[in-house]
Amino acid sequence: MSNQPLNSSDQSKILIFGLLMLPSIGFLVGVIPTLFLAFGIFMMKKNEDFSHVTTATRNFRGYVSLILVGCIISAAYCATTLNAEDRWDRLGEELIISLVFAGICIAYLVFVKHLFINPLSNHSEWIEVNGIFATKPKNPSNTVALGEVDIIKGEKLKQYSVADELIKWAKLKEDGHISEEEFNEARRKLLKRA
Repeated sequence: MSNQPLNSSDQSKILIFGLLMLPSIGFLVGVIPTLFLAFGIFMMKKNEDFSHVTTATRNFRGYVSLILVGCIISAAYCATTLNAEDRWDRLGEELIISLVFAGICIAYLVFVKHLFINPLSNHSEWIEVNGIFATKPKNPSNTVALGEVDIIKGEKLKQYSVADELIKWAKLKEDGHISEEEFNEARRKLLKRA
């Protein structure tokens, strides 16, 4: 299943997670975890290696966990001070705000697991090569290495067509479209077939 495209349910989960991340970007705290995930996806696409997404998710969880611990410490401080002074003014508001932010952090930790990393890891091999929302595999002809490119399409070239091809390649080199090395490689292949 890891080399299959994401089904519509998994794609919807990723989209919902993205939409849930939008409000957190408005706060300074939410930008950093979002950048972790965006960079992980960018590096995965660039290197075709799913471990970047796994690392980005681990960094996301670590950062949100630090915020959660800060919220819990703040809530505990407000609660102990509130009990000692037996008043409900500013400390009560701070306690509620700390608890709300702690709940949001817990929700994001759940969301990143169930709406982001689980759907992606179930299709990791597909995503590495084709991307998250791709439904068709990449064209294998686009992934041919430079040294494997067949310069001459026809197998049975006549003598005059080799000369014509050499002239064309020389013109490309003169105009600066190809390097000396590319010209020599093409010339070698052309003369080998003559």
